[in-house]
Amino acid sequence: MQNFEDIISFIYQSFLKKDEQLEIPKVLGEASLIDIDIVKRTARTIRRVGIITVAREYSSNVETLPDQQLLSWTVGRRALLDDNQQTFEWLHKGWILKEVRFKHDGRSVERIQYRIGYLLYVYLLNKQKDEYQDFTNQVTLYQLNAAQKMERITYLHDERLLQLKDLALLLSSSLQWGLNDIGVQSIFPVNWSISKRISGLNFLLAFLMISSNKEIFDWKEIGSQYYPGIGGSKSFDAYKLEFLILLETISGQSPETLGMISSGQITSVYFAGDLEGTWSNFRAGPVHALTNISVSQDHYSTRATTLWLVENRAVLTRMSVEPYFLQETQSLIICVDGHLRSAHKHFIRELLLNSCINQTIFWSDYDEAGLQIAREMLQSLMGHAMRCKWICPDHSIITNWPEYQQRMESLLQYMKLEQEIVLGEAEDWRSWINH
Repeated sequence: MQNFEDIISFIYQSFLKKDEQLEIPKVLGEASLIDIDIVKRTARTIRRVGIITVAREYSSNVETLPDQQLLSWTVGRRALLDDNQQTFEWLHKGWILKEVRFKHDGRSVERIQYRIGYLLYVYLLNKQKDEYQDFTNQVTLYQLNAAQKMERITYLHDERLLQLKDLALLLSSSLQWGLNDIGVQSIFPVNWSISKRISGLNFLLAFLMISSNKEIFDWKEIGSQYYPGIGGSKSFDAYKLEFLILLETISGQSPETLGMISSGQITSVYFAGDLEGTWSNFRAGPVHALTNISVSQDHYSTRATTLWLVENRAVLTRMSVEPYFLQETQSLIICVDGHLRSAHKHFIRELLLNSCINQTIFWSDYDEAGLQIAREMLQSLMGHAMRCKWICPDHSIITNWPEYQQRMESLLQYMKLEQEIVLGEAEDWRSWINH
């Protein structure tokens, strides 16, 4: 049975205001619910300010669990509930308590609200402790498993070793993380639960294990090799896209580059200009498209000397149909279609490594998202020194990122524009190239 003194102590600590006290009835009687007056004592007065109604007694080892609606309750919650059978049952069982607050006259009701009961508080506290212990056990199991598996890693070849280096370093560091460390790691999105983060680490380890020793593999093989047995292949399906994005962020490589031939999704990369690959050649003129699979498995180069990275397809289409513009200016235009994906980044890196591009022109929308996309475009060029230019709404050119960022942040305080609105004509584009 719950100790009534514990309940009273809980109410004092959780719900009473300054100078408030409880006046417990001297005779409790046989009623299942007890009304306890809340009084406010000062040096001169004693005033009744409310009533708290609690269950007289209840067991902390009840067989029934609290209803799902109650699991999100906290000490600070003040709930307005209908006066119905469900509310009475929750009150009677001790999951909640009733708090009535009076107006200054001590009789007129100001408000009626329901608060978390001591029984529910203890239940949620124990549940939290059990979850913490369970998560701690999961982390320990992951770290033991990771330590054993990473000791036995052998790589197919030096190229795959270099591609997986950053992922392997991250997983090696994770062997020293405690549960609290996992909860604050910046590699995970802030809204990921602890359970999802641990699952993400297991996925990264599973991917490292299979990618290090298989040239090509399927999505289903990642889970089935890591969790042998029925259902293992589906182990990571629930968070497939998010885990693949996490992998790309850490490794800096696309899953296709690391050997995964089937992610179930095909990403298109739209471009216009001369392009040569091992299995395909494209000429300047219409808009062309590559897939993420072809980008990861082929090697591309271009005769172009000016690379345009634009946010929207409309800009790509308009520039590509301008007669002889691409040929005469030796331009290659890539549309990133919003935020850059791994296929775009890999394609851009390939071109920079295999071609003689001497300048890149960035062109995105003039809003918050456009500024972020411009930043991502620039990051895709890291490690390659060349002249960079950013197109401003007034058709002026800025040649360094800090100045462009400052200009856009000032602009965004009073206006936003799409790049199509300031598209300009071929003579404008040529002037930007020659600026």
